[in-house]
Amino acid sequence: MENTLVKERYTFEEYWQMELESEQRHEFIDGQIIAMPEVTQNHNTISLNLVITFVGLLEEEKFKIFVEGVKLQIESKKDYTYPDFCVAIKEGNNGADLVIQNPVLVVEILSEGTRLYDQVDKFLRYKKLPSLQYYMLVDTERIFVNVYCRQPDGQLWESSIYTLLTDAVSLPALSATVGLQQIYRSIFSL
Repeated sequence: MENTLVKERYTFEEYWQMELESEQRHEFIDGQIIAMPEVTQNHNTISLNLVITFVGLLEEEKFKIFVEGVKLQIESKKDYTYPDFCVAIKEGNNGADLVIQNPVLVVEILSEGTRLYDQVDKFLRYKKLPSLQYYMLVDTERIFVNVYCRQPDGQLWESSIYTLLTDAVSLPALSATVGLQQIYRSIFSL
């Protein structure tokens, strides 16, 4: 299913009220409301694998993990998305909040309907977040992980592509290394 625009332009207040009343998730991008598609079994499995993997890797005192149902604010009252998976700095993320602050890693799990949106539009927006160090795209139909890593100058991003189950993604800002075997557990095997 493709993302669908519900109406041409909404105010932030209209969007927020709609989200509180709706069973479906919507992203808010510069006045547009974009309905998010349902997820496939592979998408769901990858999301679960990420949670299991990162819970075992991260320092609980420093980071919090968020999955799909929590909004990420990019620009106040302008851009709100639902990342598929996110690791954020614990400080500033109160458990009662509806919005994620200070993400370090954002993961989007690619599907047919969101592939281009995730690869281009979301990345251009996510790059604005000063805390973000990594943007990871994970394909659901083939072994393919693309990780964008913010460079020390804060402006440039380096892309690394991983296509083998034996590959591992190094995420120094999180003191973590994640194997593709962990990401794709129960989907692909050696």
